Amino acid sequence: MSGCERMGWLRAAVGAALLAAPRLPMRVSGREAPTPASVLLMRTIGIRDLVLGLGTVSAARSPGAPDARRWTAAALASDGLDTAVSLAGVPSIGARDAVGAALLALAFVCGDVAALRGPGGPDRASDPSSTGRPGPVGP
Repeated sequence: MSGCERMGWLRAAVGAALLAAPRLPMRVSGREAPTPASVLLMRTIGIRDLVLGLGTVSAARSPGAPDARRWTAAALASDGLDTAVSLAGVPSIGARDAVGAALLALAFVCGDVAALRGPGGPDRASDPSSTGRPGPVGP
């Protein structure tokens, strides 16, 4: 199993958990009781992670799996933005919750990067555009 596929399964599991128990992460913070709007938000995040995860898994299981890298890169962009937005939320939600959310997103950023760079990534040799060496510079 490639690193991209492993990250896809992990992301899909997190997404399914957020769909099934959206109040749990909010209870962990201990700040306030979940509102209907916050439960809806957690479920939409769960849907996003479930779709990104299953898309990555499906692509990783395809012949050659070049699309798994694209799905993982899309997840990396989402996680990177989640990290930045979480840190920007310090004034509105407080440092503890904002940093906690940022660290969780950052853990996924690290996993995504490792999946894209590491030996557990998809077989890049089957992708003729990926030689493992820098390409020519300029036109």
